[in-house]
Amino acid sequence: MRIGIVLHPYGEDQPAGLARTIFELTKGMLTVDQENEYIIFLKRKPRVTPELPGKNWSVHVLGEGLLWLDHLRSAPQCDVTIFNTPVLPFLYKPKRSLVLALDFAYYYFPPKGFKATLMNKLTFWYHKRSLKRADAIVAISEATKNDVVKLFGIAGEKIHVVLCGFKNVCAAPETPMDLPETYFLFVGVMKQRKNVCNVVRAFRAMCEKYPNYMLVLGGRARGEYVDDMKCYIAKEGIEKRVFFIGHLNDGQLSYVYRRAQALVFASFIEGFGYPVLEAMACGTPVITSKFTSLGEICQNNSALLVDPASVDELASAMTRIAANPSLRAELIRNGMEQAKKFSWEKAGKEMLAVIKRA
Repeated sequence: MRIGIVLHPYGEDQPAGLARTIFELTKGMLTVDQENEYIIFLKRKPRVTPELPGKNWSVHVLGEGLLWLDHLRSAPQCDVTIFNTPVLPFLYKPKRSLVLALDFAYYYFPPKGFKATLMNKLTFWYHKRSLKRADAIVAISEATKNDVVKLFGIAGEKIHVVLCGFKNVCAAPETPMDLPETYFLFVGVMKQRKNVCNVVRAFRAMCEKYPNYMLVLGGRARGEYVDDMKCYIAKEGIEKRVFFIGHLNDGQLSYVYRRAQALVFASFIEGFGYPVLEAMACGTPVITSKFTSLGEICQNNSALLVDPASVDELASAMTRIAANPSLRAELIRNGMEQAKKFSWEKAGKEMLAVIKRA
């Protein structure tokens, strides 16, 4: 069988969740499958050829343009083609198509302004059209599957759930950073759906009782949302207790995870949530949302689950970890066991099973 994979986006300097997910899932499939032939479709000629396992794959550049996916019509033909976003070619329909669905945060947190709102509506329309035309859909969590059914009216029988793996960043050599001795940690892009403002408010609520604790925020920090958060930090007089440390590479993540009192990652919506598994595998306790995919991932008492909209619940969870070393030790043990259940090789095998059924 010949399997096509549209690997887009690829080659970003600081790949976000989508690029990381589709690249690692592709690696996982190629790691466990040496029998089928793979064609990796790229939008443009890459600066660096993808580092993928095995020899049963090749790269084909489709070329750019508004309808660049329609170039698949003249590309090497595949028995099934995987589209890593809900975007199929506009005019051309492949022999068999499988669409990957991560999350639909743009629906729950729409942008401001006429132009952005219009683009949002067009994106929703195109996603709905593509999901209905696809032969099969893979959702990366039950929460995402439920959204596909609810938002787009797709039958649940068409949707298969394949939970992602994660990268064990603490296997990387540590890169030391100048950090406070005792801190809670957030890692991720700082935007509204990540709920970082409530994490800061919760830290403010608990930090008077625990003056030796700090809050470290790792990830891209810019835009109106971050500006508002910094205004709150200044207003509350906690500038010297909240540290913005920017985008982190694997070595830096290895260092900051291992030394954090806990990761606080309480998104309002999350397709999967890699930081919670990265932290667990590093032996870091986790405080996270009991909703969306995060509650699915963090089962078996492997994390403290809270309502992300409740500052009180977030502050209470942080206080419990600060006050109870035995609870923190229990979360470390349970988290490390829970993380062992997830891998990209396992996800690759499950993807192949879906492909065979499709």
